[in-house]
Amino acid sequence: DKILEVLREYEVPRANISLGGNVLAWGDRPDGTPWRIGIQDPARAGEQNAFAGVLNLTDSFAVTSGGYQRYFEQDGKTYHHIIDPATGYPADSGLVSVTVVADCALPEYPGTMCDALSTALFVMGEEQALDFWRFWKSSKTPFELVLITEDGRVVVTEGLADRFTLDKSSGYKLE
Repeated sequence: DKILEVLREYEVPRANISLGGNVLAWGDRPDGTPWRIGIQDPARAGEQNAFAGVLNLTDSFAVTSGGYQRYFEQDGKTYHHIIDPATGYPADSGLVSVTVVADCALPEYPGTMCDALSTALFVMGEEQALDFWRFWKSSKTPFELVLITEDGRVVVTEGLADRFTLDKSSGYKLE
């Protein structure tokens, strides 16, 4: 959100800012097309340019949470950094990645909202995350989702359906 303030203040027409899993697609590319934002394939997290799919975005934040980069293994079990407050253990929600996308024009810190939501929705799991999205989709702060599930599906909400392209080599099923 602070970077967005600076871009606006200095009237920067376009930028693609990536801070790990937090991306700001500001304006469009120099050729007038949307920025192409890759969503990391959690199953191939160690491979460069291994994407589950690509989003075409302008003037949007896209923030991803997942347990596939920050983790440790002990006694054959993987422990990632997203903690379920109900158990005190890493969230076991059936999701391996959650990407929240919101328009930069939203009031009140849209990037921060995406960051908080991606983590919370990861903990909730697919059904509760989609119920939460349905509840908020007509509000003053609507957002869209890309969920990647443990069982090999990529679930994309309707507002992103025409802006998401599945990487067919990923092996995921698009819903």
